[in-house]
Amino acid sequence: GKEIPGQASLVFDVVLLDLHNPKDGITIENQHVPESCERRSQTGDFLRYHYNGTLLDGTLFDSSYSRNHTYDTYVGKGYVIAGMDEGLLGVCTGEKRRIIIPPHLGYGEEGRGKIPGSAVLVFDIHVVDFHNPADSVSITVNYRPSNCTVLSKKGDYLKYHYNASLLDGTLLDSTHSLGKTYNIVLGSGQVVVGMDMGLQDMCVGERRTVVIPPHLGYGEDGVEGEVPGSAVLVFDIELLELVSGLPEGYMFVWNGEVSPNLFEEIDQNHDGEVLLEEFSEYIQAQVDSGKGKLAPGFDFEKIVKNMFTNQDRDGNGKVTPEEFKLKDQEAKEEHDEL
Repeated sequence: GKEIPGQASLVFDVVLLDLHNPKDGITIENQHVPESCERRSQTGDFLRYHYNGTLLDGTLFDSSYSRNHTYDTYVGKGYVIAGMDEGLLGVCTGEKRRIIIPPHLGYGEEGRGKIPGSAVLVFDIHVVDFHNPADSVSITVNYRPSNCTVLSKKGDYLKYHYNASLLDGTLLDSTHSLGKTYNIVLGSGQVVVGMDMGLQDMCVGERRTVVIPPHLGYGEDGVEGEVPGSAVLVFDIELLELVSGLPEGYMFVWNGEVSPNLFEEIDQNHDGEVLLEEFSEYIQAQVDSGKGKLAPGFDFEKIVKNMFTNQDRDGNGKVTPEEFKLKDQEAKEEHDEL
């Protein structure tokens, strides 16, 4: 035509950007595999990982590091491009690998955004953690005293130390740094479900590691500024003190025989009515003398007010002999009182 004359010799200066064969699969280059790898990812797992995405010539087109947030996805389920879906299978927590993906397993002939059509993609990934939605809490006992007869159960008041971290070892929180224990009533909803499970059947002096998947921890949202979303949590726990709780449904129990004239004893001024103040003073006296026991770990005033309210059936702020009943005198599901 007009630009190239006939019989002309041509000179092309070529830069080879990439090449692939339509028969190519992905290529995996392991860069770092942790010595300890108890489990590898499989179809259906939920992965959190960081990545740098480049073209074969090194051109960067995307990076999770620049967003300061992991990329989180299910693997083997088609939520990411086919090559990445395959490349994320069989990884360990903490592993670093390079995944090279031909275009027919990436973004094809059309490309996407900064990715040109028919481009070979290179992803350098770092697996932060992964879990399966079917996972439960994992408990590893690191030390158990030889005298271990009293085991923690729902309703017990526990004092314990912990170090909380992510699976990659990032420290999130520690009671040791605060110089005080963490105190809860087991099974009362004061901690995440996974921790309630992880503290069961533990004896004083025992040390254990509890691994909690996000659906039993802080879920997809995490805790802003503290716990990333969808993070697997690792708690190293030492139980220091255990105060036995009461049977489920009870806030107060007697340590001996119940007085047959209980109402009269509570009714200090003998006017046939018990006010909250009288009720509170009586319960306090029973606890102080060892004749009765309140559920440990709860606020005294709240427990007593709750007990009084359950006795005050007409809600007039007074309890009469007709209203007053012991726990075993009525259906268990109706009231939590004496």
